[in-house]
Amino acid sequence: GQRNRDGGGVPAVPGLDNPTMSIFGKYFLTDQTALRLNVGIGINSITQSGYVTDDAAAVNDPLSVAEVEDTYKYRNSGMSIAVGYEWRRGSKRLQGFWGGQAILAYSNSKHFFGYGNAITEINQDPSQYDDFNNWDFSVTPPTLENIGNNSRLLMQSDGRSWTYGLGGFVGVEYYIAPKISIGCEMSLNLLWTTGGKKYQKSERFNPDFNKVEENIRWTGKSDSGFRFGTENIGTSLFVAFSF
Repeated sequence: GQRNRDGGGVPAVPGLDNPTMSIFGKYFLTDQTALRLNVGIGINSITQSGYVTDDAAAVNDPLSVAEVEDTYKYRNSGMSIAVGYEWRRGSKRLQGFWGGQAILAYSNSKHFFGYGNAITEINQDPSQYDDFNNWDFSVTPPTLENIGNNSRLLMQSDGRSWTYGLGGFVGVEYYIAPKISIGCEMSLNLLWTTGGKKYQKSERFNPDFNKVEENIRWTGKSDSGFRFGTENIGTSLFVAFSF
């Protein structure tokens, strides 16, 4: 029978829909049963820049080739926790395992825009860059037709989402050394996801008050839905260390 009482590992290859990094541990109640905990953290960051005409310089000198920098930033973060119970069977080196788990996951993403040409009373519609690779301006143009038809996008929130679920898993583990093993695992999960409201922040020149103002509008309702499939929130291939 298996003699180690607890173990932990870092997945070698995250599964579909996994966080960027996931760490899991097991505490063996007996040689054939164990409690499991998997914690995942995901952080994704993209920054892009583009250059457009410096409007102020062009006013002072029509032949000016000066440019200013616009920026686009995408930030995404998330986490997941899966708690489970595991049964095991097999030889000393090769063991199969199966069990059930409860899942909780969270994610949040936002898009930020920065502009080199400021909005002013004289220049209420300044030049701006509109060819960022990770943002489709044909779907959500930088000049929103929301307030005064002259606002430009500063930030978009895709809404916070929460996922709750129950699932089962099955896998195999092979001990290449007394306290080191490699393995693979697949899970079948029923997941319920709820998404928060989406909103945008924009800025524009308000001629009534003769100043630049910021506005916020909701762009999408909250939504929810079920998913059922072999989507791992945790491990697909792993290396584990027992201690």
